Amino acid sequence: MAEEEYPEYKEVQGPAITTPRRLPFRLAVRPGGGVRIVRYRSPKPQADYAVYKTTLAAAVEEIKIEMRAQHQQTRAEVQTVKHDVLAAIKASPVEYLKLLCEFGSLFLLFSLAIRFLLKIELVNTGFALFMLAALVIYWAMVRVKESSDKRRRQNTQG
Repeated sequence: MAEEEYPEYKEVQGPAITTPRRLPFRLAVRPGGGVRIVRYRSPKPQADYAVYKTTLAAAVEEIKIEMRAQHQQTRAEVQTVKHDVLAAIKASPVEYLKLLCEFGSLFLLFSLAIRFLLKIELVNTGFALFMLAALVIYWAMVRVKESSDKRRRQNTQG
């Protein structure tokens, strides 16, 4: 019954039905009966691949050299900034403590805001409130120390 419904497939005797060359594909008959589309592939010369491979290898080497140079430059910049920060901390530990208190209080306020808005607990709420109070006290102590140092300098100069 299936043989009677599709007589055009019975007539095909060769391994493939070819269509005019202007189409980018051809029809091929499967051994069990049926047709599939096979695309034409144009062979690529090996010389193009060798040139492509050489060009790609050269580009990779250029990128590696550039990455090494940028890494060394960044490393040098980080070292100088690190030394500058350490020198500033040694010169004024009060400024370091002030920055630490400000950063800590901002982080704790952020974590409390996340806790109450999104119900995500980054830091234990009790600990965050205790540390926030402690950091505010330390910050106030630092401000008093700065103002007393400033008055002492003014009194010694004048």
